[in-house]
Amino acid sequence: MGRSQHQKLGLLLGPLVAICLLLLSPPEQLSQAGWATAAIGIWMAIWWSTEAVPVSVTALLPLVTFELLGILDLKAAAAPYANPTIYLFMGGFMIATAMQKCGLHRRIAFFILSFVSAGARSIILGFMLVSALLSMWMTNTSTTMMLLPIALSIISTLETDEPELSDTQRRHFQLSLLLGVAYAATIGGMATLVGTPPNAFLAGFMNETYGLQIGFAQWMLVGLPLAVIMLPLAWWMLTRWVYPVNFKTPEEVKQRLAQQRKSLGAMTKAEARVGAIFTLVALAWMTRPLIEGAFGIEGLSDAGIAMFAALSLFVISAGKSEGGALMNWEDTRDIPWGVLILFGGGLSLAAAVSDTGLAEWMGQSLVSLNTYGLLVLIICAATMVIFLTEMTSNLATTATFLPVVAAIAVEIGGAPISLAVPVALAASCAFMLPVATPPNAIVFSSGLISIPQMARAGLLLNLLGIVLVSAVAYFIAPMVFA
Repeated sequence: MGRSQHQKLGLLLGPLVAICLLLLSPPEQLSQAGWATAAIGIWMAIWWSTEAVPVSVTALLPLVTFELLGILDLKAAAAPYANPTIYLFMGGFMIATAMQKCGLHRRIAFFILSFVSAGARSIILGFMLVSALLSMWMTNTSTTMMLLPIALSIISTLETDEPELSDTQRRHFQLSLLLGVAYAATIGGMATLVGTPPNAFLAGFMNETYGLQIGFAQWMLVGLPLAVIMLPLAWWMLTRWVYPVNFKTPEEVKQRLAQQRKSLGAMTKAEARVGAIFTLVALAWMTRPLIEGAFGIEGLSDAGIAMFAALSLFVISAGKSEGGALMNWEDTRDIPWGVLILFGGGLSLAAAVSDTGLAEWMGQSLVSLNTYGLLVLIICAATMVIFLTEMTSNLATTATFLPVVAAIAVEIGGAPISLAVPVALAASCAFMLPVATPPNAIVFSSGLISIPQMARAGLLLNLLGIVLVSAVAYFIAPMVFA
């Protein structure tokens, strides 16, 4: 498929703007290396926002340009591509892939849904709980793709076995159910470092640039309260306000879910072993400080735990019936390797912004923003990023803005984390458009949702996101990262 007009424009505009800036003299108090970093950063931002080339390919620009322009040598430019956070995410991807391969994720989903009552709103809540819980550990794309056919089967059963139901109630149920699955997948991902790329990028950026290590359990103290508050509010808004649902689903719906759960059969050895690895890893992530203290282990890291689990998947047998190990290398083809490259490119750019003095210069240039107060800056940052992410990659948006807002925070006398947290969280709060997040696109592909219908619900969720993200960033984050 060829490039669109705006992609063609972005393809030319990115390097053209960079070249024009490089031909100009740098502003006062900014080094030539800092000015060159700004030029490359703008080039990357244009390509990321227009997707003129794949976003992961854009992330390779620092390796090509930094040494040529005297910004960083190749060794320094390439080092962030091996940041521990990248390996944390890689391990998480492999665990999620193993769960999908053996079918454990479906078993978990049907187990949770078996406790749901027959009310239509309860069914929707059950699906949203499953979606959010799985997305804390798996990619929201995989979670939504797994739940979509199950949700569609429920919608089909309702149409067949409840002919007296009004068209409005039927339409509201399918909209609330499908949007609920997508939105919950996005919300759940905010709870953990491995749930969504912006969270992990924030951890890598803070460690790389400011030496602040954000642990898995530490992040959950910020992300989990946000998800726990936002999920029921999103459910209430969908089923009570935007697309009200108030009827009891037929018994056939529960029977359909029970049949699908029964069709899974008994738990296989592969499922049990992957489940055990997943449980141990999750516990180790959440209790790492306690483990270090109790056993006197030094150098234990979240990334190390993730990679130990990933290696074990290739060593532990799946059982005699399945044959071979729990995972083989062919299974890794489904891992989004491009996301890991995007991590590296963003961190490399952030390192250059810091090392060349560009961050300090930007902060000094914007120090007048101090007059507005930290809370106003947090709200502005969250609002800008939430609506920008409707049209751009959430990770690319995070990589673009984190160095800027962190520099502003430092210059106004605050901690860089104070503005970095709302940017990272806000990047995951895009609910209005199909292009905003993969879950939105997946449920939109069902053909049962129009863009205006999604935008109507999504706008309210975006506004809710601004309020909750700002509140968490202002009140909770300072206590956690004090």
